[in-house]
This record gives sequence, C-alpha cells and structure tokens, in this order.
Amino acid sequence: MTYIKKMFGFMRPYMFPYCVGTFLSNSQSFVFNFLIGLVGSRVMAGAVAGDTNSITMGILLTLGVFAGLLALVGLGRYLQHHTRLLAVMDLKQKLFRSFMQRGLESSQSSHSGEGIAAINTDADVAQRIYAYSLSPLVGPVIATALSSVTLFIIDLRLGLVAIGLGAFAFFIQSRFFKPVAEIGKQRLESNAEAVKHISDIYQGAMSIRAYNMQEKTLERASSSMGSILLLDFRRAFISMWQQLFTTIQGWFALIATFGFGGWLVATGQLDFPLLLLALPLFEGITSDMGRIGEAVSDMQPPIEAAKRVFAIIDNAPASEDRGSLDFDGSALHIKDLNFKYQNAEDNTLFDINLDVNVGEMVAFVGESGSGKSTILRILAGFYEREHLGMTLGGTSSEAVSIAAWRQKFAYVDQSCKLFDMTIRENIALGRKGNADDDAIITAAKQAYAHDFIEGLDEKYNSPCGEKGASLSGGQKQRISIARALLKGSPILVFDEATSALDRESERYVMDTIESLRSSHTILITSHNLAIITSADKIVVMDKGKIAETGKHDELMAKKGVYYELYNVNSEDFEL
Repeated sequence: MTYIKKMFGFMRPYMFPYCVGTFLSNSQSFVFNFLIGLVGSRVMAGAVAGDTNSITMGILLTLGVFAGLLALVGLGRYLQHHTRLLAVMDLKQKLFRSFMQRGLESSQSSHSGEGIAAINTDADVAQRIYAYSLSPLVGPVIATALSSVTLFIIDLRLGLVAIGLGAFAFFIQSRFFKPVAEIGKQRLESNAEAVKHISDIYQGAMSIRAYNMQEKTLERASSSMGSILLLDFRRAFISMWQQLFTTIQGWFALIATFGFGGWLVATGQLDFPLLLLALPLFEGITSDMGRIGEAVSDMQPPIEAAKRVFAIIDNAPASEDRGSLDFDGSALHIKDLNFKYQNAEDNTLFDINLDVNVGEMVAFVGESGSGKSTILRILAGFYEREHLGMTLGGTSSEAVSIAAWRQKFAYVDQSCKLFDMTIRENIALGRKGNADDDAIITAAKQAYAHDFIEGLDEKYNSPCGEKGASLSGGQKQRISIARALLKGSPILVFDEATSALDRESERYVMDTIESLRSSHTILITSHNLAIITSADKIVVMDKGKIAETGKHDELMAKKGVYYELYNVNSEDFEL
C-alpha cells in the first residue's frame, strides 16, 4: 500500500476528475446486470400476460439506457486517461529532477541504462496502478457492492451464497499474487540489463568494431532478451491458469444460481420474475470478486516498478535552502581539506591548505592519481561540500546553495561534452537565462571558435551531433570553452582541457587561456609545459598531499618533487 499511496500522491491534483471518471467507467457492470434482469423480468411478465406493449417498452427502455450508459462510460474513460497522462508527466518530471539532484559519484557509479530504463519503462509500468490495474479493481468492487445490496433486498440467501462463491474465487486468485510479483520484479531487472546493453552498443560502437566484439555483444544482448522472453512465458502460463479458474468458477456460479434459485421458486419462497432479476446480479457478484483477485494480481508488477522509481526519487538529495554567494573579489581559501570517494578505503586528499588570489593562474601538477583533478572537481561543486573548509569571497561553501557556489566556477575538461543540438544552442547552455546572439558570438570569439563556425555551411545553426560527433576534437573543445565563458563566472577551471587535442587545436586553446588571464582567476591541470611554467603559482601534488607550491623557477631551484616531475619522461608522468 505504501507505493500505491506514493503513486496517488502524483494523482492528488487531479483526484476529483479521476474519481468521477473511475466511477462512471466502472459502474457499467452493475447497471448492465441490473438492466438485463429488469428488462428480462418485464419481457417475461409481458410474454406470460400476452402484453406486447410491456415487451416493446422494455426493449425501448433498454436501448435508451444503453445509449446513456455508453455516453457516461465514454466520458469516464476520457477523464481517466486525461488525468493519468497528467499524473505520469508529473512523475517523470520528478524522476528527471531526482537524477539531476544526484551527486556526481552516485551518477558515475550507476549505468546510464538504469536511468533510461527507469524513465522509459519503470515509470510507464508503475502508472498502470491507476491506469490498467486499479481501475479494474475499483470497477468490480463498486459493482459487487451495488449488486450485493440489490440481491440482499431480493433475497438474503441468494446474496450470501453469491458472496460465498465470490470469496472462494478471490481466494483462488490470491494464490497467484506472490509469483506474479516476483516475475514482474525480475522482468524489470532484465529489461534494465537489456537497456544497458543497448546503451553500451551505442557508446562503445568504435571499440566493438575495433576488437571484433560484435558476436560477443550480440550474445550478451540476446541473453537479456532471452531472459525477458522466458519471464513473459511464465507470466502467460500463470495468466492461462487464472483465466481457466475464472471460467470454471463462472460455470459453477451459473449452475448454483439455477439450482438454488430454481429450488426457491419451486418451493414458493421466491417469485420467478425476481429470480430473473437476481440471476445476472448473482453471476455478477461471483465473477466480479474473481476479477478483483485478478486485478490485485495484475497490480503486482506496477508495484514492483513503483519500488524502483521511488528508490531513485526518495534517495535524491533534498533541495537546498541556503543563501546566495556575493563574490566581492576576495580570495579562494582551502583549509584542512580531506576527501574520500564513496566506497573507497583511504582518503584521496589529505590536509589540503591553499590560498588562491584573484586574477592568479594556479596550475596543479603531479603523477596520475595524485589528486589534482579531484581538487578541481571539489572546487567546482561536483562533490559534497560539507566540512570541506572552503571559502570564497569570505563565504563558506557550507553557507550557500550548491547552485550559487557552482555559478562562480566554469568548468572545462578533456571530454568536452556537447549535446545533440546546434552550436548556438550548445554555447547558450552556459547562461542560466536566455542568451542573445551578440553574447554567444562574443564568447565564441574569445574562445577562438567564431572563425571556424562561420566557415560551416549552417554557421551557428550547424548541428553538433550526439557528443559533438560532427566536429573535430579541437572544435568541440573551443565550443566548450565558449560555453564556459558565456556563463560569466569569475573562476575558470581547466581540467586537462588540451590533453586530447592535436598541436594546432592545442595552440588555439592555449591562446584562449592566455588571453583570459587578465580577466579571470584560472585553475588548471595540463600536460603542456608552456602553460604550467607560466603559471603564477604551481601546486605540486604527491599521493593526495600538497608537496610544494611556488613559481616554476622557485620549484626548479628546490630540486624537489616538481624538479623530478619536470625532468622525468612524460610517458610516465603528467604535468
């Protein structure tokens, strides 16, 4: 019930039209059964009395009620469908927001296919709680209640027998609840695995072809698809038995109705016209209670899907209610910073203390895994900031929202992530509000990207393709830098921004970084010696600690860790 309640939390704004629609579309069973009994009794009474007018009026009444019933049922189903779509949209938007609120480590530790499966499959299956499962549950409940009251009025004994048979039918169906729930859970898990394989095929297309992994990849995908197929077979087998029991129960109810009802008529305890009215109600009660069991069974997979959806929503970090960050030009300070990644045994950073003055370019150097990129990512707001001892402009990182902190940093790394949009749209993402063409072009010129963009057929409207597939590495990186500049942050972070570029592209990016030194504070890691040696301050990292700080000449004169790094073969160490 917990997850049903949570799902209906998204239906709350639309509850009134949903309830009206559910009642209208599901009261048809009782109305139909009652009408058949009423018309049948009138027609039989007219036939016995030779009154053709009664027969004619009964048929006309039936047609009139059927027409009205059809209109009401149509309205009810429209209201149900409309409110369901609105509730599912709210659910998916909440799911999207939960993904956005997740920390970087949480996002990186899970496969992208899990998120795709949660939004495209799990959420759609979960909404069947009020789309395809709860509605068939409410309908029989309403019909059973109305039919029972009417049947009790006609004859208490018939009502009790009908409810007894219906309870037995529900008991039989309840035996299927647990296996159906387990199959639903396994199917969702198998579907998520299948989506992961499809995602890997797209993201690893070059590696799959380079290592002739097509057959292995196909085997993995086929294994997941085969698991789904086997689970569907098991579910179909259970459904066959459920329907078989429902059919047998319906036959038995019909026999019991005629036998017991006939005995009541034969002994003078019930009038024959009332028996005709009671017959469809009796059958309706027994069959509807069986359908209640089927509906509860059908709800098990949506409940399992809801568990998966709310495992993401409920574990998303709460929205922050902290102050804004007014940057007054003061320095960036780090004091006694220690940091450990999730599930890691040891710290990655130990007792980091550092001051960065406004307008400085600070380069971080060290062996791979020394912690230099981790520092930059912490500063850029990618990881938990509690108790990290960082202040900017005299304001602690703990006192402001993560969005306010991140707004002061523009981050560019070697992956130069672009989205499947135009160049204009990708650059414009850097600004929180709308960015006009002049601002976009100015940022592109600062990043030395304007000239090559103008040389494209569609210029700024040229599509980038997924992950920037339509552009070269250098072009993608310059667009990434333009996007960072458009953000307007006072501190620029370049994390190996030139490591994947050719010489010419690297020169463009280096010129861009050099031109920005007069207007920004720059934090950088790079393998390029020209950038490192020209930095105002070099921070030398060694096994998660700051080993040395100073300018290039000062550090070379010390002949310490930096001196060794500088002179060691670049294949073994990065600068």
